[in-house]
Amino acid sequence: MTTTENLFSDNLEEKLELIKGVTVANKDEFHLTPLPQQVLIIWGEHDQIFPVAKAIELQKRLGENARLEVLQNTGHLPQMEDANRFNKLLFSFLLGASQPSLSNRVRD
Repeated sequence: MTTTENLFSDNLEEKLELIKGVTVANKDEFHLTPLPQQVLIIWGEHDQIFPVAKAIELQKRLGENARLEVLQNTGHLPQMEDANRFNKLLFSFLLGASQPSLSNRVRD
């Protein structure tokens, strides 16, 4: 079993319960308040658990300080699937969080 498969199979019932409770699609079950601080959302382009449409909705709900970066050619685990690009984005954000993104898509 690969590392990714282990991540999904460990505590599967708890993860499924979390997914049911954290769903952006049902406005009656999940509410977000726009945040005053800068927020970085890093999402995998081919995430089959939470599609990119969820990331876009999440960004809208978090407000104008939320920045969405979609990593191309990655799925649900962009931090493992393309660690170099993920870390570059994260470090850039942490070192200069006040700088807005020029693009919502990450391209190399």
